[in-house]
Amino acid sequence: MHKRTLTSVLICALLTIAAQAMEIRGTLVSPGQNPVAGAVVLHRESGAKTETDAEGKFVLDLPEANRIRLEVVHPDYYEREFLIERKTLGKKVLLVLVPLIRQNEEVLVTALRYPEPSISVPAASTVVSGEALSEKMASNITEALQDVPGVGALGSAGFSLVPSVRGLARRRVLYLIDGARLESDRRTGPNASFVSPEDIERIEVLRSSSSVFYGSDAIGGVIHLMTRTPRFDGGIHGRLLAGYGTVNGETGVGLSLEGSVKSWAFSLSYQYADADEYRAPGGMKILQSQYTQGSLLAKIAHRTEKREVDIIFLGARGTDVGKPNTTAATKPTWYPRENQNLLQFHWKEKNVGKDGELLFHAFVNPNFLETLTDTYAGFLTLESFAKTDSTEFGSQLSYAKKIARSFRLEGGIDYFGRGTADAYNEYTSYDEFGAVTEVVEEFPYVDGSRDDLGFFLSADYSGIERLDILGGVRYDLLRMKALPLGEAPIVTKENQATGFLAVSYKLVKNVTAFVNLSRAYRLASINERFYTGISGRGFIVGNPDLRPESSLNLDGGLKLLGRRFFLGLYAFRYQIDDMIERYRLDPSTYTYGNIEKGRLQGLEFEAEAFLLPGWKVFGNVATIRGRSLETGVSLNDIPPFQIYTGTRVWKGKLSAEFNATFRLAKAFPGPAEIEVASSELVNLKASYLWHGLNFYVTLGNVFNAAYIARADSEAMVEPGRNLRLGFVYAF
Repeated sequence: MHKRTLTSVLICALLTIAAQAMEIRGTLVSPGQNPVAGAVVLHRESGAKTETDAEGKFVLDLPEANRIRLEVVHPDYYEREFLIERKTLGKKVLLVLVPLIRQNEEVLVTALRYPEPSISVPAASTVVSGEALSEKMASNITEALQDVPGVGALGSAGFSLVPSVRGLARRRVLYLIDGARLESDRRTGPNASFVSPEDIERIEVLRSSSSVFYGSDAIGGVIHLMTRTPRFDGGIHGRLLAGYGTVNGETGVGLSLEGSVKSWAFSLSYQYADADEYRAPGGMKILQSQYTQGSLLAKIAHRTEKREVDIIFLGARGTDVGKPNTTAATKPTWYPRENQNLLQFHWKEKNVGKDGELLFHAFVNPNFLETLTDTYAGFLTLESFAKTDSTEFGSQLSYAKKIARSFRLEGGIDYFGRGTADAYNEYTSYDEFGAVTEVVEEFPYVDGSRDDLGFFLSADYSGIERLDILGGVRYDLLRMKALPLGEAPIVTKENQATGFLAVSYKLVKNVTAFVNLSRAYRLASINERFYTGISGRGFIVGNPDLRPESSLNLDGGLKLLGRRFFLGLYAFRYQIDDMIERYRLDPSTYTYGNIEKGRLQGLEFEAEAFLLPGWKVFGNVATIRGRSLETGVSLNDIPPFQIYTGTRVWKGKLSAEFNATFRLAKAFPGPAEIEVASSELVNLKASYLWHGLNFYVTLGNVFNAAYIARADSEAMVEPGRNLRLGFVYAF
């Protein structure tokens, strides 16, 4: 009797344990949906582990729990942790790993307006992942892009730098946020500094003209920010982050939540950053380099086999964002407030007309920017205040279809508008006792508007062995209106035709060559033509007679992709007619003018390779020349010869990196620039993953070098040695 009882108890215990165990079945894939074989899938709490088969599939028997945290390790991919909800276990569990060599897997949407692996795109392009942005702990997007080949920065210093691509900026590089065009009343153009890098899923940088798909302002390429998309796994997830920088007391905090129910998902993210004036080598504080920035990103997404719908809101507030310059002690300038309110609606309908795809996109963004400059002569003598505000809006309707297996056609219509654009200046004079002696108000322009209506058509043919031919045409109707200084309205109308033809050819199995010929254009902005008053760098005088720029762009290159290495070599030559240049009328006053022709040409080389498991080397080189064909004078904004190189090692959950940037002197500055000496910058960074916590540390400017990074006439010395600490906790 005793034996029977003991046996029954054991059987019941075993049945209870079996009932409490659960089975997880899943598939491991790359971003291109290719199976990842030979990856170790580990559940550290129980010690259970397995390996994915040739189809990327795995099975694990684990103790019952509401949430399961799996770790995945593969020598060719970034190590990752995944949270799996109990309610999703009966469904297909799909885990995505990011490859260390990304070129074959990166999907680029920006270049052709439809997804294409970056190795196949007939242009120089780079994708910066959200993982890379987190590791860099960059304060803004411009800082995050500084190691991309051919990308530089404009500005005197501080938070409000603007990226340049191959020596082109100032509205010649188009900024997109989830497909919506970004405008700015800053004289150097938009910089998207109000978008937190923590809200970015990836950044696509296209270093080639793309006016056929986007119209004006894409002469030098496109920088496209893709915000994070919520997961559709039936669970609730979140991210908590914090960071600190020693050189300026920078503090950053953020919290994001996401969840899904059936075919609907949401995400909500708040990010905040605040910094004091930074210290240069030697300890001197750089005046007016402080900033405060906050943003709220909300997204609702709907996914089915036939339909994708997204509603996105991005609200951002900048406060007391400083503009460092050489006269900051006696004439400080800053942006008291910047306000952005970007609302978007995306609708994609699949399988329309048998394998066709219909896309509708609309957005609106009411915004304003304030600029304040104080003038001191022993006491405050003058306060100069400026405010520009407007509403940007746009829409796009396009249809794409594979006519045959090797032929794809896409066409559509898009519209970009800018309305209710006003500029207001106020000059308040004070006496030595602080009393107001005079107030002068002026309106450089009111009721400004811009309308761009474009029609585009593109085709992709790959029916010839090893050869891929792409082409596109576009026609734009443009109208701009403003009432400058209270005078009669000035209305400008332009019609522009653009096009491109690109050919890529697979020379051998792993080597692809491409050539790309395109025509692009840029319409002068309302501010360039009509705004006269204070700016972040002094006093600016508008030129209402500016003519639109047009360009002929020629790009070519070679891409060599192996399993553990990538090499890219690119050459370009751009000729811009009626190029709009900036000129100094005196040390603190600028204006704009057209030159007959400007020419830019250069070479870029990039490489990354895994010499041994867990050891990566990488780098790029860029050399660019630009001059006026009329006078032979150097163009503004052309960066000097630059080399970027580094190495990274992985040991389990720990990774460490060394990188360095070497710039030669700029001996031939443009008409609004100064000469700059050569410089060297060395950085270290490391990260560690532990139970859902990612710890990051970077040491910038290791040797505390004092240098000026840009040829801006108001440029200040860059920050000294800076230790940044941060963490991200995923739950």
